[in-house]
Amino acid sequence: MYQLGKTSKQRLSTCHEDLQLIFNESIKVSTVDFGIAQGERSIEQQQEYFDNEKSKINPKNYSSLIELYKKAKHLVDGKIRKKSDAVDVYAYYNGLAQWDLESLCYIAGVVTATANRLLKEKKISHKIRWGGNWDQDGVILIDQSFIDGPHYELVR
Repeated sequence: MYQLGKTSKQRLSTCHEDLQLIFNESIKVSTVDFGIAQGERSIEQQQEYFDNEKSKINPKNYSSLIELYKKAKHLVDGKIRKKSDAVDVYAYYNGLAQWDLESLCYIAGVVTATANRLLKEKKISHKIRWGGNWDQDGVILIDQSFIDGPHYELVR
């Protein structure tokens, strides 16, 4: 059984309580170790991710912060969103953070099953969406125009 490390716990603490519960429960049953790469993100970091083609959301395309915050779930300002509605993970093996799609797909199965169980038990109030199945149709990876394997977000 794995557990989240100190840095992962700190990063996860910047996220909505539903995400905290989902990932704290998921790590307990996963046979692949994982950590939290990021919860809360600044607008500057969001711009950097877009510039490096790691995100499709370009903050410069939004004339309103409200519209930007509706789309960019990692952003937190204390008014529009108090905690991140998104989290990014990585697999952890060979002493390093890893982003291979095989491990991320396994983790996604564990996280999705855990979230569905917690929702059914009424311990959380939001569904989640994984960046390898944006349309949530159960067909992973092959029908997505943009794959963000580390990413999960709350559906509101």
